[in-house]
Amino acid sequence: MRTFFKLIRWPNLLIVILSMSFLLFLLVKPGLGLAGSTGMTSGEFILLMIAVLLTAMGGYVINDLKDLKTDVINKPGKNVFETKFSVKQGKIFYWLFTIGGMLAGSVLSFLSGKSSYALIFVFTAGLLWFYSTRYECQLLVGNIVVAFLSALSFGLVWLYELMALHIQSVAVDRHSLLLVNTLVLIYMGFAFLVSLLREVVKDIEDEKGDRQTGCLTLPVTYGVKKAKNVALAVNLTGLIASFAIQWFFYKHDFNVLFLFFFLVDLLFGFVLLKLVTAERKEHFSLLSLWIKLLMVAGVLSIGLFYFE
Repeated sequence: MRTFFKLIRWPNLLIVILSMSFLLFLLVKPGLGLAGSTGMTSGEFILLMIAVLLTAMGGYVINDLKDLKTDVINKPGKNVFETKFSVKQGKIFYWLFTIGGMLAGSVLSFLSGKSSYALIFVFTAGLLWFYSTRYECQLLVGNIVVAFLSALSFGLVWLYELMALHIQSVAVDRHSLLLVNTLVLIYMGFAFLVSLLREVVKDIEDEKGDRQTGCLTLPVTYGVKKAKNVALAVNLTGLIASFAIQWFFYKHDFNVLFLFFFLVDLLFGFVLLKLVTAERKEHFSLLSLWIKLLMVAGVLSIGLFYFE
């Protein structure tokens, strides 16, 4: 059981659950002044989470299957298909998770009155497949795909909530709608930048194995130094964006969020300094953990909107 939870990356799934729940119940609904029964029902939201989580789990499985040769070099003994599960079992897991995710997304879309939106989940599953089989080893493409999918979970919550409000013919204050729109876009952008930063750092960490298996990632193609410069540029962009977000919170009297983002600024600054001095694989492994902590801080900040 422990190996199975390692396979599906349970800490990452927990972050997804928290981010989606915080966004809907602590930001969107309070921000629009909605009563508990207005908008998405609990059942619809659970279906959305199941669809997102199962699709992500399928993505993790296919990624581990395709990374098996590379992980033997980069992370010997850590890929579960090298030690605990067979490749055949992995393929069964992949199809169960992926088909389950697409079915949950299809049922949700049907209930929301937009059956065609089921294609979002088909597209996402396809993108994860192509990421693992083709894009992962292409220059920056795989990094951008993962960053986009990280931001997508925020967008899906907002999309399906808006559809539910439309079906229920709920009138929403225009100013509140604009504010919530802006906040959702802010967190989508935050998720994109932090995920992109982590993906580039992970590529630097795995440069040795990627080079030996012919994986044309950024550090393999242009060298670790230039890849590090890209990571520094993404990190600096994130830090500037964090200052801009903080200013936005200050202008709108979100005092708790304004103060909390000093921690986010500090984490971006710390990661920036560590990136400058990072040289060995262990340094980049530790950096990857710090970036995940930065992501968690961003997720936790969503919940603070409720207390403004």
